[in-house]
Amino acid sequence: QAAALVPMVKYDKRYAKAIAKWTLNLASASRYFYSKYLPADRQDDYAWSSANDPESVIAYEALKEKNNFAGNLPLFGTGDAKRGNWAPTNLGLYGSSSVGYLGAILETTNVAGILKLDVNKTDFFGKNPFPTFLLYNPLSSNQQVTLQLGTNSYDIYDAISETNMATGVTGSTSVQIKAGEVVLLSYLPAGSTTTSTNGKLSIGNDIVDYHYGYDFTAKLKIKSLASTANAVAFNKQTTIYTQVDNASPALSYQWYVNNVLTQTTSVNTFNWTAPATAGDYTITLKAIDGAVSAKDSLTLKVAQTVPVITSISQDKKFYPVFSDVKLICNVPTAKEEKLTYTWTVPTGQAVTKDSLLNWVTPANEGFYTIHCTVTNSANLQSTFSVKLLVKKQSGTSQALAYYPLDGDVNDYSGHYNGQLRGAQPTVDARGSDGAAYLFTSGDNIIFIPNESNLNFQGAITLSFWVNPTKVTDESFILSHGSWEERWKVSLTPTRLLRWTVNTSVGTIDLDSTFPLDLNKFYHFTVTYTGFSMEIYADGVMDTYTAHTGLINTTSKALTFGRKDQEQTNYSLFGTIDEVRIYDKSLSLTEIANLKNLWNSEIVTGLESALNKNIIVYPNPSSGGSFYMQADNGTNTIMELIDTTGKKIPFTSLQEDTHLRITIDPGYKGLFLLRVKTQQGVAVKKVVLY
Repeated sequence: QAAALVPMVKYDKRYAKAIAKWTLNLASASRYFYSKYLPADRQDDYAWSSANDPESVIAYEALKEKNNFAGNLPLFGTGDAKRGNWAPTNLGLYGSSSVGYLGAILETTNVAGILKLDVNKTDFFGKNPFPTFLLYNPLSSNQQVTLQLGTNSYDIYDAISETNMATGVTGSTSVQIKAGEVVLLSYLPAGSTTTSTNGKLSIGNDIVDYHYGYDFTAKLKIKSLASTANAVAFNKQTTIYTQVDNASPALSYQWYVNNVLTQTTSVNTFNWTAPATAGDYTITLKAIDGAVSAKDSLTLKVAQTVPVITSISQDKKFYPVFSDVKLICNVPTAKEEKLTYTWTVPTGQAVTKDSLLNWVTPANEGFYTIHCTVTNSANLQSTFSVKLLVKKQSGTSQALAYYPLDGDVNDYSGHYNGQLRGAQPTVDARGSDGAAYLFTSGDNIIFIPNESNLNFQGAITLSFWVNPTKVTDESFILSHGSWEERWKVSLTPTRLLRWTVNTSVGTIDLDSTFPLDLNKFYHFTVTYTGFSMEIYADGVMDTYTAHTGLINTTSKALTFGRKDQEQTNYSLFGTIDEVRIYDKSLSLTEIANLKNLWNSEIVTGLESALNKNIIVYPNPSSGGSFYMQADNGTNTIMELIDTTGKKIPFTSLQEDTHLRITIDPGYKGLFLLRVKTQQGVAVKKVVLY
């Protein structure tokens, strides 16, 4: 870029200062691509460069403001060669070679900070009859710069001031460059006679100055003129704004409406009230600064009214994938004026009829924004938008962890067992005794020691029963790092269920639309999908909001009934039961079924003495098969069930005295084999991996 831009100032000196200043900054910043100008910890290959490039002539491929591969260290020399495993260093010889263009242009002077730029060096197709240099003084004081002229005698011509700064000089000579200013010097043969023709200064047929006689005084200019609205209703006010460049403090503004002077102001705004007559109105600004002026104008449309969209009605709160959507764009004046409705959908086909839209949701979950634009007979329009939540209808998901809380705090998926402090067994929502846990003080807690697998980040679903007995402060039901670090579910002092997720984008609270009654069981499912936060009550969507980002991680334990292991404030007073944790979002059908899943429907307990007569081996088992041996006669009925209550298909084959049971190898985790014979019912836990 420097090779192309620096010669350009010779032909259009209006850009001389800007290009000289830019090139100075370019030269200064470019050094940080080289190893010896960076601290050792701010580059990838300090050791390699020190050993193999001690003069530091090979630059890094890239210079990053912050390097996310090295703890976000600022101003970091790097590249992608090493990360891509296609080179042993991120220093790039091929990328460094073009710096020769910049090096050919630059020359230092006797004044630090002032560079001499050779504007002929990369002007490959120019005649270049005279040595010509660009010098910029970035300092706050005037500077004397020494020029080395050699043995020839020159007149030093400055194209900026259009004067000879020195005549008949040879050897070395000094020129003064004012603070913050630039000079464009040409070395002309001493005693040369110049002529001016058609704005060019020449010596014979050779041009010295391509813009001779140029007036550098900035012209008065209206940079912008805009209104808060392009259309205005009868008797409504709009504001016109302007920005005028190159003006003195004496600047005044004359505002005309249809060529009639309406107001003169000393500020750059004009408040105009539209008349009660429809039509196009031209607003003209005449900016006056002493003897000079500038004009610009814009046109505003005036009509009786602008259509107002109050809402877009939805036929459902949210929509499954591939489902029908019916929307109505509501305009109170629709019966009083002729309106045109234009609908915009993000994907797929839509069928519209005036204010009505029929649309089929796409195959993918997410938020989809639909716009309705309403235009009246005066061509005035307004737009309203609605964001629709689309959810998957069905699916099959295994819980990462499942806590029935039926007299213990174990994870029935077999991975993340909990520890109990103080909470007591109590009746559950069905009235079964000892099948839930009651929290009666801040000392009560169930906690699961933290593990890396519990710090999944993409999505999460939590399912649980809760029965609050007392709520005075915020009361934590479930928490993993709380709102400060990761996520939590709590009750607010007004007994709203609050779902909080802390992601890389930010932290958002989502509250239920209704307060919980005391001494009443509720089943809730909360989920974060990567694009939304959702709360379901008894399997039905209650509320949702948009949220994005990766869920942040924590080193704290996952806790039931308390914020964390240390803090006893904000504890739950009430009962928790049937906690399920998923590292993904669930489908609508799965969520609707969760409130009906109970451990007692899966694990029937020792309903007879049959258990001791049944042997399952090997257990744990791999490869999708295991054996069962039972001393139970004939007429055996078997079921294989996962921790969500879903029956798993399998085949069985009698081999001598045992049955070989085979299932799809894709099924892994904890399963329950339920065996029913004439003698009774037994259940065996089977672990498949």
